[in-house]
Amino acid sequence: MTSSATEVSTDAMVVTWHQAVRLASIRYTPGASLAGAEATVLIDALRGWLGATREPFAILADAKGVRNADAAYRATTTKFYKEYRDELYIALFNIGPLIRVMAEMFRVGSGLQVKAFGNEEDARAWLRGKGIAA
Repeated sequence: MTSSATEVSTDAMVVTWHQAVRLASIRYTPGASLAGAEATVLIDALRGWLGATREPFAILADAKGVRNADAAYRATTTKFYKEYRDELYIALFNIGPLIRVMAEMFRVGSGLQVKAFGNEEDARAWLRGKGIAA
């Protein structure tokens, strides 16, 4: 794992924080299988970037090439995301069929504001409609 003030990365992903617009953009490594370790890196970074503020923020994730997210990844991220249910918007794009089904099940089961898009432009437009200057 590598880390800077506005970026963290693992072999499976790079997460960049854009403080001015409160947006975390995620790019996954092609063929990535997400595990609990990636969830921990993501959540720790988000907690540090968000601080004690309860203002709206978003995650914009390019899911191209993601093959799987294991139970530990899903459980860890879901627990964190539910803590921010009223402040968080998640937009996914370039999403494959398996991850699309997982995202939809996650949205229905968690009640979170998650939406999948075919491209980045549509994902960003949705976030802008939610008040995030993406």
